[in-house]
Amino acid sequence: MGNNRKKRGIINIVIIIVLVIVIQNIFETTFVKPKNNYNENKITYLLKEIQQNYVDSVSMVDLIESSLEQTLKNLDPHSIYMNKEAVESSMDMMEGSFEGIGVEFSIKNDTIVVINVINDGPSEKKGIKAGDRIVFIEKENVAGIGITNQDVIKKLRGKKGTVVKVGIKNNQEEKIRAIEIKRGKIPLNSVTVAYEISPGIGYIKLDRFSGTTFEEFKNALKKLIKEDEIQNLIFDLRGNSGGYLGQATKVLNEFFDKNKLLVYTKGVARETREYFSDQFGSFKTGEMCILIDEYSASASEIVAGAIQDHDRGFIVGAKSFGKGLVQEQIPFPDGSLFRLTVSRYYTPSGRCIQKPYLNEDDSNYISHQKINTDTITIFKTENGREVFGGGGITPDYTITSDSIPDELFVLYRSDFFNDLAFNYVDNERMKLDQIQFTEFKLNDVQLDMLLNKIDDWILSKFENKIERQKLLEVRKQEKKLIEEHLTALIIRQKWGWEKMRMFLNENDKIITTSLSLFEK
Repeated sequence: MGNNRKKRGIINIVIIIVLVIVIQNIFETTFVKPKNNYNENKITYLLKEIQQNYVDSVSMVDLIESSLEQTLKNLDPHSIYMNKEAVESSMDMMEGSFEGIGVEFSIKNDTIVVINVINDGPSEKKGIKAGDRIVFIEKENVAGIGITNQDVIKKLRGKKGTVVKVGIKNNQEEKIRAIEIKRGKIPLNSVTVAYEISPGIGYIKLDRFSGTTFEEFKNALKKLIKEDEIQNLIFDLRGNSGGYLGQATKVLNEFFDKNKLLVYTKGVARETREYFSDQFGSFKTGEMCILIDEYSASASEIVAGAIQDHDRGFIVGAKSFGKGLVQEQIPFPDGSLFRLTVSRYYTPSGRCIQKPYLNEDDSNYISHQKINTDTITIFKTENGREVFGGGGITPDYTITSDSIPDELFVLYRSDFFNDLAFNYVDNERMKLDQIQFTEFKLNDVQLDMLLNKIDDWILSKFENKIERQKLLEVRKQEKKLIEEHLTALIIRQKWGWEKMRMFLNENDKIITTSLSLFEK
């Protein structure tokens, strides 16, 4: 029995070593010409010596995984290794759905509280509402036991068609309701907001380019054109870190006539590949503003770059992130994978989207010398306007958001501040049910009560007198800003993300600037 276990252990080690050699060969074939067999066998030799002679016991699997991570880090910022768990989590996000019961929750006072219920999802069909408490799952008590977000996700998510039994309690009823919910496919929408923001002007907020993005975007745009008869569009890509190239080019195709170059890619080991529009776009003439910021990356920059290079619309906001490296996913049999950079994105005018990544934090990248991105090189748009290289997309109209005092970030990021909004909604839910979010406003008495609670929290939380006094001063100076932030959180708690975004858009100067451009 012991010999068999030992043999299996040896076999597992051999498999791991073979995998490492395969990865090494891929890297060396792509980047390095090995000079002799000794260089090819260094990793094998090292692993063998560690296994046979190292002073302590060591997990070879962990050692291999950390070696893979470090090897890829030495190439560029976006070549990465992902273990099986990270792959599964990422795939849910990128495929645009997961399987579960269709609620958004938060843990308040050691209790699972439903914050939002997905429309037409399994939980809504069973009558579960925002504000309900989940007190048991499959006969197991989950209240007051220190349960974590990850624990809840593991218990509530599951294969489509399977059933989970939950116990529901709310503030209006003492009795716990036992409900059986059949899990279903829950969408992770990439289009989070789409509405007529001003007469004849549509607004679409896109958070990522996932597997369902084009279909979502096309449906939202079609609805705005048909029902609201929009002529112009604000397309908000702020905070959108990218995703699938194919989805980005399909979205772009909606804005152009036939045979417009949208983007191209090339690399040492990859031939140049160009992507063109066809004649089937549905919004080829309306005016456009594309909103970007420093967190807009990859596929977002492809969209912004093509719009700018073809003078199809205005780019408004802050310079984008500058992520223009194309990765291919190479899977391992155990469900893990690595993403290897194989080429770069270029806008139609020839600008490399990737920013130089050699800096103090990136000094270990061995391929940085291959980056030849010139921040001074001038490129021309279709109408002859000058645009510059250097990575990222520089807006036609650079608008910086109003800075928020550091002291307020301390307040905004605290559990206390979020709990303040949650408790307000929880106590006022029946009254709030009678109005629309556009009608909601804190009256003076309510606002003063909430501000007094903030002051009490500051006095009890901060022992440092100078720090405490500074925060109290900022609180008094920024009363209007705090009121707006609190109102947004309350709207978010009661009416959801979409309505909160619509509320925040009303005082967003990047959006007001965009609206004014349509009037010129």
